[in-house]
Parts: sequence; structure tokens; C-alpha cells
Amino acid sequence: MSVTALQLVATIRSWAKCVNEKKWDDLPKYMHSTYNQNGFDYTPKTWAEHIREHVAPQIGGDVRINEDSIMVDETAQCVAFSLWLKFKPEVPLFGYQPKGRDVLLIEHGFIWFVDGKLSKGLFLINNDDMRKQLANPSTEFAPSLISEYPVPRVESPLSREQLEKVYRAYVEIFNSRRTETDYAKYVHQPERMLNNKALARRVMDDALAAIPDLHVQIHTLIADEKLQRVAVWLKFTGTPIKEYAGLVADGRAVQFTEHATYQFVDGKIQRIWGVMDLDEARQQQQPSAMPQVVPVI
Repeated sequence: MSVTALQLVATIRSWAKCVNEKKWDDLPKYMHSTYNQNGFDYTPKTWAEHIREHVAPQIGGDVRINEDSIMVDETAQCVAFSLWLKFKPEVPLFGYQPKGRDVLLIEHGFIWFVDGKLSKGLFLINNDDMRKQLANPSTEFAPSLISEYPVPRVESPLSREQLEKVYRAYVEIFNSRRTETDYAKYVHQPERMLNNKALARRVMDDALAAIPDLHVQIHTLIADEKLQRVAVWLKFTGTPIKEYAGLVADGRAVQFTEHATYQFVDGKIQRIWGVMDLDEARQQQQPSAMPQVVPVI
């Protein structure tokens, strides 16, 4: 049974409210009888236990989930989200001892629903941003939040189908290495477009310089006609030929995930909010498991 977009959003918000209020026993009523998150299977009961026993101890007592962005594909019964929260770690994280200072965590992902209840989730946390805060607790950390960016006025909005078509064509020029000639066809003010707070073209060029055979595949895509935004879950594969973001050139291919939201203006991309899970690739080059932060919801 499909439910409306408003009902899907209401369920996400109610679920987050349960976590904020620590009503762990209420969580199962929002869950489908089977729930898979990042490849791990849970029942409603075991999911509530996971939150109470593994997530809550990491993020401490005083925490509140805040909504940054929600986009809905009612046909697919899928939601793309971005959430943020501040918390004071009470246990060691990434090898850093608690210092009594707030850490800002931003979580991105997609959730699928069956009969109006959560049935599958893909979640991503920017662990590198958390490490910076834990290593230098006196340094102010100011993330790039989607909610702080007003939806721009658009003279010629694209339909949902057109947004998806243009985005897929943009990915194709990357995979076929036609960015030198075709980048400006898909990007509004190419020399100024930002990916979070960095120049988007520089982010792309740095990645390709280190991983020349980098290839991207679109796993999931949601296009929002009203906001003129596209949210995607991407899978990258490639072989580093030099050091890049903690990856080494050892001759082996790696793969990693990115969650990104794209703002379109008059048919072209104006801004990107992208987060790569580079720990996923680093793990593939390590002999033992790297410490991870458990997703909050």
C-alpha cells in the first residue's frame, strides 16, 4: 500500500522525534516487519535495541536531531534526507577521548517505505568532518547546510523527468571525460559553482588527478520539481595512482559512496552539497577494521 508524500515526511519526523525524546519502545511502530540499513537486517525490536544500546551511548544524553532537507519520490515510496545534530561524546570516537565539547554530526541518506513504514535505509556520515572537530575541539566548525540556502528564483523550471535526464547527461560527461568541452553546458557559472564550500570543479579535478579511471554509477536518484533539486546516491570505482584523501597508490581499485544534492537554476546546476564516504575506500586498503560512528537514525 502506497502512502502520500506528506505521510512519508510525517513518519520521518515522528521517528526522529522518538529518538530526540528517547522513546525507544515507540520506534518499532514506524518500522516494517523487516528493515535493512546499509546491508544489515533488523526486526523492529532489534532495531530499537540497536538504537538504545549502540547509538545512544555514542552520542550521549543531550542530543536533538534537526531537519536540514527532505525530498520525496512518492511513486518510489522513497525519501532523500539530510539531518544534523550536536552532541557531546561520552565515549572515545575515532581514537579521541571525550573533551566535553559539542560535535556537529551531519547525516545523509535515503529511506524506502513499505505500507508507510521504514523498510530500507542507506545512510552516510561525514567522518572526516567529525575527526577535525575531535582533533581540534577549540576550532569552530561551520558546515554547509542545505536549509541555509534559499531556493533561488527560477525563470524556466524543469519537470521531474527533465531534471533526471539532465543530471544523467551530466554524469555521462564525467564518465566519458568530456568535462573540458561540455562542463559549461550543464553548470551555471562553472568558475564559481560550489560543492559545499569548495569550488566544485577543483574537487572534480583533484579526484581525477589522483584516480584517472574514476567512474561513477547512479544508484538512486530523486528529482524535486518544486525545489528544482536532485538528490543522488552514487557509487565510485577507480584505482589511485597517487595519495588522495588518505588513499594510497597500491595498484588496487577501490570503491566508495557519495550522497549529493544538486540545486538547478534554469536547467543548469548552480550548487552542490556532496559528501563522500572515503572511509569506505580507506577500509579496503587496511588490514584491519577502522573505527566507525553508528548512524543516529
